[in-house]
Amino acid sequence: MLARSLGHRVPARSARLARFSSARRVFLRGNSRNALVSRGLGLSESTVSNQSIFIFSRSGRTAQRFGTATFTGEVAHKSDKQIAAWLLGTAGAVFGMVVLGGVTRLTRSGLSMVDWRPEGSMLPRTDEEWRVEFEKYKRFPEFKRINQSMDIEEFKFIYFLEWAHRMWGRALGVIFAVPLAGFLLKGRIKKTPAKLPTRLPLLLLMGGSQGLVGWWMVKSGLEEPKDKRKDPRVSPYRLAAHLTMAVGLYSGLLWTGFTCMHPNRLAANAFSSVPRVRMFATSALGLVGTTMLSGAFVAGNDAGHAYNDWPFYAGRMIPEDVWDPDLKPQWRNYFETTGTVQFDHRNLAYITAPLVWGTYALARKNPATLPPAAVSASGIMAGFVAAQVGLGITTLMSNVPVWLGSAHQAGALTVYTSGIYLLHTLRYVR
Repeated sequence: MLARSLGHRVPARSARLARFSSARRVFLRGNSRNALVSRGLGLSESTVSNQSIFIFSRSGRTAQRFGTATFTGEVAHKSDKQIAAWLLGTAGAVFGMVVLGGVTRLTRSGLSMVDWRPEGSMLPRTDEEWRVEFEKYKRFPEFKRINQSMDIEEFKFIYFLEWAHRMWGRALGVIFAVPLAGFLLKGRIKKTPAKLPTRLPLLLLMGGSQGLVGWWMVKSGLEEPKDKRKDPRVSPYRLAAHLTMAVGLYSGLLWTGFTCMHPNRLAANAFSSVPRVRMFATSALGLVGTTMLSGAFVAGNDAGHAYNDWPFYAGRMIPEDVWDPDLKPQWRNYFETTGTVQFDHRNLAYITAPLVWGTYALARKNPATLPPAAVSASGIMAGFVAAQVGLGITTLMSNVPVWLGSAHQAGALTVYTSGIYLLHTLRYVR
């Protein structure tokens, strides 16, 4: 219980405490004391008074208090590194799939496969099979209005990218399901502290439904646009839904994997700055997610190819086409008007970055009242945000080349990952 309230796991066999009544002293015996000291806590003794633990420095001269903790009654759990590696590895595969999806969008490959089979299909192997696929593509608006000059070799490139994206998704199902079956047979799932019996079916459902959502998105781009002035492309709303589901799946895998790796939470009062920093970190992560979502609308409207100067918009402080009065209902301007969509994305980034940096400054100001991992994580997130801001500006001013656009999308997910990790280091028992 003492080890649990400190937010560190001590092996059960060594967690031997001599317990006395309230307002008495508790000494760490044998290996448990050595384990705590070896973890860098620098403890010599702890004093229990009215269910509160006061941690003193090893010297005991200054009696510096590193934090106060309240007994939680929770049992210290052991980490399960194998299950954690499986979940985090699957999350890494989802990360790669999101980036590849961005590449298919930037290369206009997403509409090259005009049908969908749940079981997937082999890549065409003969010239005749390639000709059949190309003829299918020619019947749809993207070829008729944009790619009339495309030859079959160019078609093979965009077809392969979309095929690889779809097959990656199916491979993800295998990566997730095969180890899951093994862990279930061994009875490992019920023994973990991460609520896996509840979470895994939900994660499996989210992953399985992504194929359907992806095809629902692609179908919107195979239809003739209602506005003849616009190029055929997928619905920005469906693109945003597809990305949101992918990020939701990624978040669930990450959080659950981190929990299997570090199952024990901090006690409610273990570190006095945790609630405040956690509030900032939660707000920052929420804004990162919102900015990513707005990026989906930038992509869905090809808004990144407009206003490629910075910090202005074609020399103006506000885009000239920031509002289309003829667009009904008017709220659609926020999601469909090129100038508004890019304006929103930029300004969300301007709000998000200072909040992340402010979270880091707050953590740095009170390092003794936070877990060391949280201070480090806040610094990592702040650094990634700085890089992402610079990458975003460079991508915009370069007119969104494929490699920079893909790097910007990967950078956004990297920032989001660091935010998830920061929040996980700040878990505590409420």
